[in-house]
Amino acid sequence: MKKNLITTSLLLFSIIITSQTLTGNLKHHAGQHISLTGFNYYESNELDQTVIDSLGNFSLSYPKGYMGMAVLNTLDNSSLILVLAEDSISLSGNHLKAPNGIAFTNSKANTNFVSYAKNQALYNQALSGWSFLQQLYNKDALLNKQKRTIKHIAKEQQRIQQEDAAFLARLDKQSYLRWFIPYRTLVQDMPYIARKETQRIPDAIHKFRTIDFKHPNFKTSGLYRELIEGHYLLLENMGQDLDSVYTQMNISTSYLVNNLKEDTSLLQNTSKELFTYFEKRSLFKVAAHLSNTLIQNYQDVLDDAMRSKMERYVTLAVGNTAPNLELGKDRTLKDINNNILLIFGSAECHHCTEANKKLLEFYPKWQAKGNIEVVYISIDTDKELYNQEYSQYPWKTYCDYKGWDTQGAKDYFVDATPSYFLLDKDLKIIMHPRSLEHVNTWVEYRL
Repeated sequence: MKKNLITTSLLLFSIIITSQTLTGNLKHHAGQHISLTGFNYYESNELDQTVIDSLGNFSLSYPKGYMGMAVLNTLDNSSLILVLAEDSISLSGNHLKAPNGIAFTNSKANTNFVSYAKNQALYNQALSGWSFLQQLYNKDALLNKQKRTIKHIAKEQQRIQQEDAAFLARLDKQSYLRWFIPYRTLVQDMPYIARKETQRIPDAIHKFRTIDFKHPNFKTSGLYRELIEGHYLLLENMGQDLDSVYTQMNISTSYLVNNLKEDTSLLQNTSKELFTYFEKRSLFKVAAHLSNTLIQNYQDVLDDAMRSKMERYVTLAVGNTAPNLELGKDRTLKDINNNILLIFGSAECHHCTEANKKLLEFYPKWQAKGNIEVVYISIDTDKELYNQEYSQYPWKTYCDYKGWDTQGAKDYFVDATPSYFLLDKDLKIIMHPRSLEHVNTWVEYRL
């Protein structure tokens, strides 16, 4: 009995020293489920959950040593952003959707964060108003003579910015908040800069290319994805021609990869997410640059699936000549002598079956144009299933029943179905379509 008591005591002591606590009282949320969510670079993870008692009291724990941002969520989709930077934090209020009524009794970091958030909202509104007036006075011939007013507007903008900087300067230099706020501000500013203050774009680009993305604070910041993707969205909307945009994106990509090269795990994760983002945004030239950079210099950080995808971009980059495939006896892909939509699919693939229904809608329109042909390579192994699925379609389908070992799938680095390649009559790669709708847009506007 005594031994069990000692064991239980040690277990409780272990729990105490390996976790930190967030306690609070939220009367409006009494009886509701409440959870605390933290961050791990691109991922979010639930740190703890409980049910608020009938008086509004709750207690949540988070790992010892966790320092960063988190989100408190309740059953009615209310939320509050917190700084987890102390061993124990207490808050009280009525409703999470009324942050002005929430007070922290023992958390300097959260008190400062709430104060900053309130002031920042006010500063942003004021700066937006002054910026509008500044543009109005500078552009209008009747107003731009009012030099004193223009000078006053600039002075007030400067004063507000100095107030903002002074708040930051008063924070402890070693505090998480002192590190966090400038990056949060950059994330929030980038969409506005792209739309309204394009003169600030060079400065925003420069800031991104001086960031140390290996800094451990990024892990729990909740900003990592937003900061990186927000930067590329800023470049995409910087108002320059596509070639210039791609050049700037490639410079930023090279900087990011080089900055992360010493942290292979983070480089691997970031590369995967970035590659997916580029494909989603149809930034294929930028995806190709990332692929080239990693395959030439950092192959060891790539798993087999990602290496295959990136090798496809290197070997099958837009503008390259695609491999010629044997389609049957005495017939190859090049013999078609027309623009080609090359599709790799399977009768066992549900997404392929759904895509084939969509292709049935587009195919007659494409055939009427006469300058694009569909070639469908099936990676099936079941002959009966193959015939059952594809006998109903009007386009040419080819299958050697070798599955993923079919030569075409190997030559084109196919690792998922459906996969699409758009080729010209000389087998030059025009693009890597992400969908049939993407192809249809190209057909309608280019052919």
